[in-house]
Amino acid sequence: MNIYEVKARNPQLMEKLLTVWEQSVRATHLFLSQEEIEKLKPMCPRPWKMFPV
Repeated sequence: MNIYEVKARNPQLMEKLLTVWEQSVRATHLFLSQEEIEKLKPMCPRPWKMFPV
C-alpha cells in the first residue's frame, strides 16, 4: 500500500477516489444492486469536497 499526501483536489484525484469507492462497495456491499450503486455514485464526491486539502 502506498500513502500519498494530497496537495490539490483535481478531477483526476476525484476520479481515482470514485473508483476506489466503487470497488470497495462492490466488494463489501453485496446486497446493493448495480442500479443502486449507480444511483449512489453521483452523490459520493459531494462530501469529499467539504474536507480541506
